[in-house]
Amino acid sequence: KLRDTMVEVYRNMYGKEAQVVAIHAGLECGLFTEKLPGLDCVSIGPQMHDIHTSRERLEIESTKRTWDFLLAVLKNL
Repeated sequence: KLRDTMVEVYRNMYGKEAQVVAIHAGLECGLFTEKLPGLDCVSIGPQMHDIHTSRERLEIESTKRTWDFLLAVLKNL
């Protein structure tokens, strides 16, 4: 249900389909669902570069988009 809501909110906000993919960055979801069977869990976040290095960077505009998206999702749950 959570993923479906997020996909719908994304489509309504941005006028295009969300890309739903499994990537290494979603590792925590696997750990949580292992401990809490049936947990509805999704990992999202802003655009980041050179993660875990001294050159790690976070895109501020992407952070704002992520925040706005999260607020919209919460309103639709």
